[in-house]
Amino acid sequence: MRRTWIVVATILFLYPTNPPLAAVENLRAASGGFTTAIHAVLWAAYEQKIFRKYGLDVEYLALNTGRLGMQMLLSDDIQVLFSTGVTVVTTNLQKGDLAIIGGGLNFFPTKLVARPEIKRAGDLKGKALAVGGFGAANHMALLVALEKLGLNTKEVSIIQVAGAAAQITALTKGAIYGLMFNEPQATIAMKKFGMHSLIDLMESKIPFPQNCFIVKRSYLESNRQKVTNFMKAIIESIYLLKRDRPLAIRLIKKYIRVNDEEAAIGYDYYLAKHGEGILDLPDRRGLVFVIEETAKTNPKAGGQTPETLRLLEPSVLDEIKKSGFVEKLRY
Repeated sequence: MRRTWIVVATILFLYPTNPPLAAVENLRAASGGFTTAIHAVLWAAYEQKIFRKYGLDVEYLALNTGRLGMQMLLSDDIQVLFSTGVTVVTTNLQKGDLAIIGGGLNFFPTKLVARPEIKRAGDLKGKALAVGGFGAANHMALLVALEKLGLNTKEVSIIQVAGAAAQITALTKGAIYGLMFNEPQATIAMKKFGMHSLIDLMESKIPFPQNCFIVKRSYLESNRQKVTNFMKAIIESIYLLKRDRPLAIRLIKKYIRVNDEEAAIGYDYYLAKHGEGILDLPDRRGLVFVIEETAKTNPKAGGQTPETLRLLEPSVLDEIKKSGFVEKLRY
C-alpha cells in the first residue's frame, strides 16, 4: 500500500513508503517551483504509477524554488529537474554540464497583479514590487512587463519575497504593490483580495523557457535508457491528463491547495492548451533573450549563444518521436 505524506518547509517531499522493486531502477525527480498546473504531468506519472510501467521507481520532490532544485541536481541529490530554463543558462555559464531534454511552457504565463489603489501603470512609480529571486524567471517576467507598460526599472524598487504564500501576504498588507503571479494564483489574488491585473504576458507571446526538463549531460550519457523511459512516462502522463480532466483537477487541488474552480483555471490555462509543449524543446529565441538579460549583470554571458552553452539536447525526444511512441498515445 503506497502512502503519501506532505511536509511543507523549504522542501515538500513526496515519496512511496514501499521499498523499490528489484525489477525497477531508482531515480529522483523534482519540480523546482510547483505552483502551476503544468507540473501535473509529474504528479500523474508518480501517483498513477506510470513511471513503474517504464521500469522506474521514482521518488518525487516538490521544491519551493528552482534554485533549490538546481542545487540538488548539481549535488546529485536528484537526477531530473522540471524548472525554468533560466537556471540552466546561469549554471552553464559557470561551466556546468546541464542539458534541456524536454520542454514545458514556452512563454511567460504570468500577470502583473497589483493592489486596488494602483489604477494604472504610472501609479507604480516609487512603489515596491516583489520577485521570488533576482535573476529568476519571474524577475525577468517583471522586467518585460514594466517595459511594456512604459516604466523604467529605476522608477520602482524590486525586492525579493520567496514563496506564493509570503508574496500574497506582502501584497495584501501593502508591503509590496505588485508582483508577477501565475494562474490560478493570479485569479485567487483578484477574486479573494480585490487585486487586479495590469498586464498579462501570455498575450505577448514572447518566447521564454518558463519550465523544461533538465539533466546533467554526464548522467544522460551513462543512463540514457533510464532518462528515455522517464520522458516516455511523462509523455503518457500528458495524454492521460488531457483525457481525464477529473484526475487532473484532483491532482492540482492536492498539490497546490486550491478549490475546484481555481484548479479548473489552472487545468485550462496550462494543461488543456499547452500540455503538449513538453514534446518540444524551448524556442531558441527565448534562450537568447535569457542570455541577453543575464549579460546585463553577468559579463560571462556576453557573446554566448544557446549553442556555445550547450543548453539543448534534442536526441531523447527525437528518439521517442521517431519510434512512433507519441502517435500511439495521441490517437
